[in-house]
Amino acid sequence: MKPTPHDPRLVIAVIMVTVAMGALDAVSLAHLKVFTGYMTATLILIAVHLASAESILGPGLLAIGSYLIGAAVGGRLVRRAHSRRRTVADLLMAVGTLVLAASAVWWAGMPWRHFMTLVILAIAMGLQTSATRHAQVTDLTLPAATMLLHGLVHDSRLAGGPSRGAWRRLAAILGLFGGAVLGTFVSSVSVAGAIAMVGVTIGCAGFLLYLEDHPLLDRLENAGPGNV
Repeated sequence: MKPTPHDPRLVIAVIMVTVAMGALDAVSLAHLKVFTGYMTATLILIAVHLASAESILGPGLLAIGSYLIGAAVGGRLVRRAHSRRRTVADLLMAVGTLVLAASAVWWAGMPWRHFMTLVILAIAMGLQTSATRHAQVTDLTLPAATMLLHGLVHDSRLAGGPSRGAWRRLAAILGLFGGAVLGTFVSSVSVAGAIAMVGVTIGCAGFLLYLEDHPLLDRLENAGPGNV
């Protein structure tokens, strides 16, 4: 049975979010010492550090707990009676706003800014994962390279597959890598600026989903026909 094609606008928005997640993961690891969106890595980091002299148990558990709060809120929001595109757009706009708030907290140098930024970002990433899951784009329910790399080869003609979605997976892999490089570079100059960049990118992804049909968007959505 032929798989149902993805909504091209949702694919584009989720790839934009993937680029932003690459940047945020780099910023989080470099400056908060834990991941705010990739909870598997955060669990592993806690385990590794428990066996060493340095412990990140507190920040790690705080990140996981905050992420779960965002996931709970996101789970309720995606069950509203709206279209998939509208629901994902609303969530991404909320995520972008929260990330910009985290940027302002860091920039203002508030007391306990590390923990405040960590909590806000982790809640935002719980919401973001609800949004990307609801978009139902194959391999991109959670922007992570493992499933992307596996799917790229598993479904390739080399493995006897139909090679569907190759451009989407390649774009997401390159987006994750490029976003991480960009996030590392920008955060070396300004952590608040790097976080703000992530918030703006995610907000733009949400805004894209609100736009009415337009010839330029139609051309963009029709890129790589049959591969989304």
